[in-house]
Amino acid sequence: MSDTPESPRPPVAAPKQPVKKVKPALQMALDGNSEPLRIFSHSAIIYWWPVWFLGLAFWLIGLTGLGDGPDAERSMGLTYVFTLVFVIFSTTVRLRGANSVIFGLVLVIGVILTSTAKLSGPIGDFVLSLDVRMSETFYLVMGVSVLALWSMMIFGFDRVKYWDIVPGQLHERVFWGSGDRSENGANAKCRYRSDDFLRHRILGLMMVGDLEITLGDGRIWQLHNVLFAKRRSNRVNQLIVMRPID
Repeated sequence: MSDTPESPRPPVAAPKQPVKKVKPALQMALDGNSEPLRIFSHSAIIYWWPVWFLGLAFWLIGLTGLGDGPDAERSMGLTYVFTLVFVIFSTTVRLRGANSVIFGLVLVIGVILTSTAKLSGPIGDFVLSLDVRMSETFYLVMGVSVLALWSMMIFGFDRVKYWDIVPGQLHERVFWGSGDRSENGANAKCRYRSDDFLRHRILGLMMVGDLEITLGDGRIWQLHNVLFAKRRSNRVNQLIVMRPID
């Protein structure tokens, strides 16, 4: 008997895998991070926190009896006076960029010259000999008064005007009255500025800075004394390049 050749079997088609839609890397990074951002610009009183903080701290120290004695009272008095003078100077005079560097060099040169001329000892003795003492009531009144004004501005009047940043748009809003503005985020960019050494670096504890938003037509929005300014600047630059997803 002759062998009958077997007919070849038709190839079995592999099951089709569902096609997955792959999102662009930029969109994947921005998904889940498109929540609107609200920014408040604060007045210079935000840097006055050491005045009310030390006032209340020294008042508590006086109540506990830890500040009894002429030496302790003089130390607290001098510390409070120098802190108050430093805050007044820092919030009145703006030292940006090269000016802050020059100011720092002047201080360093002054310290070097004072040490070279052997005047550091007499100057230190003179400062320590100053008899500056305040009562507990003074610290309490100063601490409570400045804290009340500080809170009223930070949590009240500074929030009358604010900025809402949403995907692709920037809104300048006013709590009452008219004056709201909306701008397209196309070609806009946000710049973080922290070049005022005394305000931003020392009194602001490196958490406060300025934001400079340049719109597409060249106009600039200045947002001063913004908390967590660097982080907010990054969020603004992310949001203004986004477009709403249907």
